[in-house]
Amino acid sequence: MFKIKSEDGIILVRIFLIIFSLVFIYSGAIYQVEHYSNPEVFKTFFDALYFSVVTMTTVGFGDVIPLSEAGKILTVIMIFSGILLIPWQLSILTQKFLQNTQQGNQVCSHCGLKFHDRDANYCKICGTKL
Repeated sequence: MFKIKSEDGIILVRIFLIIFSLVFIYSGAIYQVEHYSNPEVFKTFFDALYFSVVTMTTVGFGDVIPLSEAGKILTVIMIFSGILLIPWQLSILTQKFLQNTQQGNQVCSHCGLKFHDRDANYCKICGTKL
């Protein structure tokens, strides 16, 4: 079955911290930029947090809209960050999970390769019987 190793836990924590940090940094920035020019829409930090999550995931409901030039520029940066960083981090996580489910823990006695396919009888590097 699938086991979470300490390395996997570190990768998982890193991915969540990167995404969480980006969302909170952008939320704080958009709140600081838009609260004074658009106080009826960006009343609280949670309004900015909602806007950041909706924008970075490219859902874009359109119910919260920045009015200032700085807010619009920051929104464009948020969209590009959401398009580039979130799928990239999730692909790393998916790749790691797939690697762990498809590979066994057998170590080759000749070359020391640690990961082989679960149904492998021979090392894929040196050909030694496992």
